[in-house]
Amino acid sequence: MTFVALLIKELRLRMRRERTIWLIVLYILFMGLIGWFFITRFSNFNGSGNITLNDIGTYLYMLLSTVQLFLIIFITPAFTATAVNGEKERQTFDLLLCSRISAFSLIGGKLVAGLVNALLLIAASIPLFSLVFFFGGITPFQIVSALLVFISTTLIIGTFSLFCSTLLKRPAVSTSVAYMASVLWMFMPLILFTTIYSSGNLFQFFSSTGLSQSPLFSSEPSPLLLWNPLLALVNTYPIGNAMGKYVFHGLRLNPWIAYIILNLISSALFFLLSVSIIRLPTPIRLLGRKRPAPQNTSSAHAS
Repeated sequence: MTFVALLIKELRLRMRRERTIWLIVLYILFMGLIGWFFITRFSNFNGSGNITLNDIGTYLYMLLSTVQLFLIIFITPAFTATAVNGEKERQTFDLLLCSRISAFSLIGGKLVAGLVNALLLIAASIPLFSLVFFFGGITPFQIVSALLVFISTTLIIGTFSLFCSTLLKRPAVSTSVAYMASVLWMFMPLILFTTIYSSGNLFQFFSSTGLSQSPLFSSEPSPLLLWNPLLALVNTYPIGNAMGKYVFHGLRLNPWIAYIILNLISSALFFLLSVSIIRLPTPIRLLGRKRPAPQNTSSAHAS
């Protein structure tokens, strides 16, 4: 079996499942209902109000993008966290190792097949984000940068979940670890940052000096938030222009660009670790396999 054959097999199995179609439908329906509820909330807009159409477009974009980020983080592990140990549970993993496919192609095929589902959800939500342009306030560059943040987030979570699938034996355990790590990855830096800079007082953190004067919008953001998806997404908002930039050897990078670079490096690391784990048990399993005990023919004849 080659890489292409494995990928086609995985895609056929995943795309033929009825739950895949229902997941896409429910995902778009949920995102659409949120957007519809938000728009109807401001349906009494008039030109003399304090809220302009540009503000509505900005708030709608911020709402949809934030909801999509949370959905990506909580949906992606389900696609790859059982890719390898699920094969072991079905006792088909050894058959894959005995085929002509390499460990690199095996992990790559499982990863691509798992990420396709998550990327389909992102692609299906693009028409919803296009509604923002009817109101204004958001540029196409900001939408594209947010999509890049979504894709890189899907990639890092998918590779880490696949790493858990190769490292842990039971699918339920690998799925739980992937979800717990994703939640800690998103919220723990924010909790530490809030605790350090405001002594745990959120009202002091967003004090009367205004959000733009808070430590979140300092000349250089805190290293604690360098690898945080929420900060990267906020940096694509119009208020993100007030954020500082990270400086690496004289090179100034926006937080969302630094976040994507870290995601690519970490994804490559988790991918290589998964390949290494797949390669290591093979000789151990072959050398440690016990031969079947020979039958005692003399006792058989005696009987």
